Amino acid sequence: MELSGQEFSLETWQGLEAAWKAILNAESSIDASRLSMDGLRSDMEAAFRKTLGVEEKLNALQLDVSQWNQAKSRVHYALPKVREFIHRATWALGVPERKSLEEIVKNHIEPRIPFPDVDAVRQQMEHLLKSRQVLFAQGNAVYQECRGITAGIQNTLSTLQRNAADSARRKRDAKRQKGKY
Repeated sequence: MELSGQEFSLETWQGLEAAWKAILNAESSIDASRLSMDGLRSDMEAAFRKTLGVEEKLNALQLDVSQWNQAKSRVHYALPKVREFIHRATWALGVPERKSLEEIVKNHIEPRIPFPDVDAVRQQMEHLLKSRQVLFAQGNAVYQECRGITAGIQNTLSTLQRNAADSARRKRDAKRQKGKY
C-alpha cells in the first residue's frame, strides 16, 4: 500500500481513517457499557443491603428467606468483576499506545501528511481495536451475569414478600375464625 518515498495511496489513508473510527466506535461502546455497569453495580449493592420489614420477618417462610439469602450471596462474586470492568474501561483511553496513535492521527492521518512505518501503525491500530473488542465482550458478559443476579434477587424477594403476605393473611383469618365461635 505504501508508495515509494513519502507518498501514500488514497486506500492507505482511507484504511487508516477507517481503523481509527472503528477504534473510536469501540471505545464509545465501552464507555456506554461502563455507565450501564455502574448503574447496575449500584442496583446490586442496594439489593444486597435490602433488609426485611418486621411483618415480613414474622411471616416469611424459612425456605424463602434461605433462597433470598442465597441469591444475595451471589453479589459477592459478581461485584469484583463489575469493578474490574469499570476500572479497565475507565483507563482504556489513557494507555500510552492509544495516546501515541491519537497523536499520529491528529498530526499525520487527518491532515494526510506522510509518515514512516505506516505498516507498524496499522498493526498497532488493529491490535488496539482487538483489545477494545475483547474488553467490550468481557464487559457485556459481566453485565448479563449481573442482570441475572439482580433479577434473581428481585424474584426471590418478590416470592418471599408474596408468601409472607399470604401467611399473614391466613393467620389473621384464623384469628377471626377463632373469635367467631
